[in-house]
Amino acid sequence: MELSLSVIRRLFLGLVTIAVAAMVLLLSDLDSRNSNQPEPIATKEGFRVAMVQHASLEALDEGVLGIFDALAERGFKEGAELEVVRYNAQGDITTSNAIAREVVSADFDLIMTASTLSLQTVANANRFQTSPRRHVFGITSDPTNAGVDISGDDPLDHPGYMAGLGSLPPVRELFVLLKQIQPEARRIGLVWNPAEANSEAATGLARVAAEELGLTLVEGNAESSTSAGEVALAVMARGVDVLWISPDITVSTAMDVMVDAARKSRVPVITSLPGSTERGAMLDLGADYYNIGQVQGTLAADVLEGRDPATIPVENWMPVELHLNLTELDSLRMPWVIPDSILDQASRIIDDSGLKEQEVAASSPPESLVWDRKKQDIDVPSIDVVQYVETPNAEISLEGILDGLAQAGLQRGRDFKLRIQSAQGDIPTLISIVDALQSRDSDLLLTLSTPALQAAIRRERGIPIVFGLVSNPFIVGAGTSDDDHLETVSGAYLDQPIKEVLDVVAQLFPEATKLGTLYTPAEINSEFNMEQLARASEERGYELEVVGIATASDVVDASIALASTRPDVWVQVSDNLIASSFPTVMTAANRQKIPVMTFSPSAIPYGPLLVVGRDYFDSGVQSGLIAAQVLRGASVADIPFRATTKLTYVLNFEVAHAYGITFPEELIALANQE
Repeated sequence: MELSLSVIRRLFLGLVTIAVAAMVLLLSDLDSRNSNQPEPIATKEGFRVAMVQHASLEALDEGVLGIFDALAERGFKEGAELEVVRYNAQGDITTSNAIAREVVSADFDLIMTASTLSLQTVANANRFQTSPRRHVFGITSDPTNAGVDISGDDPLDHPGYMAGLGSLPPVRELFVLLKQIQPEARRIGLVWNPAEANSEAATGLARVAAEELGLTLVEGNAESSTSAGEVALAVMARGVDVLWISPDITVSTAMDVMVDAARKSRVPVITSLPGSTERGAMLDLGADYYNIGQVQGTLAADVLEGRDPATIPVENWMPVELHLNLTELDSLRMPWVIPDSILDQASRIIDDSGLKEQEVAASSPPESLVWDRKKQDIDVPSIDVVQYVETPNAEISLEGILDGLAQAGLQRGRDFKLRIQSAQGDIPTLISIVDALQSRDSDLLLTLSTPALQAAIRRERGIPIVFGLVSNPFIVGAGTSDDDHLETVSGAYLDQPIKEVLDVVAQLFPEATKLGTLYTPAEINSEFNMEQLARASEERGYELEVVGIATASDVVDASIALASTRPDVWVQVSDNLIASSFPTVMTAANRQKIPVMTFSPSAIPYGPLLVVGRDYFDSGVQSGLIAAQVLRGASVADIPFRATTKLTYVLNFEVAHAYGITFPEELIALANQE
């Protein structure tokens, strides 16, 4: 078959050839490569752990103390059963990133982090490791919004090598106390750093609580502790009745400066950081960080003794304690009188006679965090999900897989453990991941994408493989038909509905003569999809302009190059790397006013004219049902492949209007089908 290709593609061919050759060599000549990352040992001897915290603050120091006290109670004493290497970034994000890179590449059996910033830097460095280090986190406000792949909807939806707990500050409760003490107080000053996810979470809670309680939040942003004092003075100048210091590490390190600024304006300081009353705050309502540290230390001990982090839910737990400083009341601009009912709730009170401590009821951590060793002793199968690159389609497929497992009556955590790893679009990393999984305690490899399936087949060592998110499993040697396939492989696949898309092209653009697409020659599925489109285009009399890419970073230049050839319609084939950069495709096409059609439902939010694709969720369900059969003892060799035939039509009426297109009624009817 002869294609009309652009000059750019011809120039690009040499680079493509090199990329393909490199991939083949990597797939065929790496038998001697195995993961050199050690697995934690399930004994109490010779553990080496890293303790990472972002700054020297009383709250963090108290939490770390609680961690090691809990570990010692479980028989893991520092200097005896534990070799501990401590890291402190002293509030510097550059140092924090350097520490993260060091600890994830060193031979630690476990990494523990205290603070949201330490959680983020370690998690982000860890995700690129072939065998990520086990990581237990704590002393963080809201891990679900920290950008580290922890779901806010499902406590068990998190990277399988991570475990920990969040502690959202009791902001609303603090503001209620404020109104009880001084009902006339209306304006609350706040200095915070938007770069801190924990601070952003607290500020979000404060905005909601303030609106509900009839309060006004007067905000100022400080990106460093040195600027916090100046920002505080600016906030004071806007007329506030109280200054609130949230769990913000940047601002907390400037606590003394903040208190001085408030004193100059004769307004009290309230905080969500117990321990601040000794430094001049009137009221602290926040976490008992020592207690949180104890729970984190207990989870760390569980993991060292063999508890799988993937089975530990990420819960929010906030053991609250109240501290009061009565010596600050007399110098304030407004009269502040703390009633006995609030005094009785305080665990620590400072008055003219000194510090007084009193017993208050303690809270217990959620039962879900407590390890049921008897349950752990039951052999729970492990599913390892291998992704070539993280794309919306992969997320949809994985949701379908979990739904399929649930339909089969299998519950995550109870009936199976799920661990997810992504190669981030890098073939050598993909091969290393598969090598590592073949040598560990995996009961099932669940591959998402053709490259992941291809790598798993070529590195196969007897572990059952179930695939999903694959256009054509036969081109990678998985089998010759749905029933005749490799003994260790089964799964569900979904081909591109090329005929249906070209039917729509003919309907909407009867004068079109030239189509365009991008593809990745190093992805066998992408090349197959492109060739299918090329063959069908030629049969219908269309010229097809194609531009290839080697990496995701090439998508920008390749999109611009393809758009410059001015195809009448951009028909984008399914491709893992391009799917991860689809907004770039749309930007280039929109600049040249080229309508885009695609086969991927995940592209819908980015504005293509039309999507005609197989149902990725339904295909995932089929893979999940097959995985359930395997986990229950069925032979993979006896399970046929399943082809997904369900079609989804999505029409973008807004884009159609911009191009002066009216969708025909029969097409609208197809889009309205369930």
